[in-house]
Amino acid sequence: MRLPTMFVAIAVTCWLHLVAAAPGPDLPETNEADHGHSTSGCDCMEYWTCVMSGGNPYSYCGLSESNVCCFVPQGAKPVGLFPPATGHRPNKGRCGKKGIDSGRDGIAEPSEWPWHAAVLEKPDDLYVCGASLLDESWVLTAAHCVDDYVSTRGEALKVRLGEHDVTSTTETLRHEEYDVAGVVLYPGFDNTTLAHDIALIRLRHPAKQRPNIDVVCLPKQGSKFPDTTDSQSHTRCVITGWGRRSETSEHSVVLKEVTVPLWQNKDCERALRQQFGSSYSLPETSICAGAEGRDACDGDGGGPLVCEQEGQWYQIGVVSFGIGCGRRNTPGVYTRVSLYEQWITDTVLRHKNRQ
Repeated sequence: MRLPTMFVAIAVTCWLHLVAAAPGPDLPETNEADHGHSTSGCDCMEYWTCVMSGGNPYSYCGLSESNVCCFVPQGAKPVGLFPPATGHRPNKGRCGKKGIDSGRDGIAEPSEWPWHAAVLEKPDDLYVCGASLLDESWVLTAAHCVDDYVSTRGEALKVRLGEHDVTSTTETLRHEEYDVAGVVLYPGFDNTTLAHDIALIRLRHPAKQRPNIDVVCLPKQGSKFPDTTDSQSHTRCVITGWGRRSETSEHSVVLKEVTVPLWQNKDCERALRQQFGSSYSLPETSICAGAEGRDACDGDGGGPLVCEQEGQWYQIGVVSFGIGCGRRNTPGVYTRVSLYEQWITDTVLRHKNRQ
């Protein structure tokens, strides 16, 4: 199993003073058309478009299951990663913007993957798992990383954003840390089979956008991007993390990146049956990636598998498990994020309405 490995990172405490937006009035549910302006004074748009543009979602609306009634109070101060665009219209192209790439194979540059996060255990900054920033208050990771912390609502955890070199305290762009307010596992998670290995972590205080802190894009529910049925697909996909570079190496102290090919599920299942037996069945909720010498490894659990589409990076997978690291004809297994987009949206919106 590719389970998280613990290491101690040197911490630099950075506290962030945040200004909360003025709450808007409760709004009734509407049946306006997608992206329309409702009679209640709110705009009907996708949930992530709403929160990333500084709006407050209140209820579902329109024809799409992920559309919400979004209200931006007049004169409200921007909170979180994204201020409202001019005229309160959404800025759809803001997520998944990668930083500068020097071209060094296997080594990430500072700010290159600004959504990559680290989940740490207090008080000694013990590394638990990788993760990714979805919006100002939510981080996505693997359920196997955090299932032991659910009963205490993650009080022993914190999330580090913007980290690059865990041994350095003099980086130009310094990391920031956030206490955890809650941990939500997908209801069907099975720790014995690692089925539905996906979880959300809620930050106690919202993060703000920095050059080294930003959000990844999420694929739409049931999206066929990337098309793993196309053996000729040239989609570029990358995994990032501080895990081992090989089965015999030490953990990386600088964030590493590995370009990995995607597998068709039927080919992945056939390869994994060589390890697990002829009766093994790969669930449709999984996606496989990797090649000889190119794979996630111990310490990368919970981290993102991202793919590029038209200049933006979408998280298509969460590092779940593997057999060794980078073995020939043995891909790594990831939780397929597109099948959980509706659950993610529902979970975040439910907590938003409780505030």
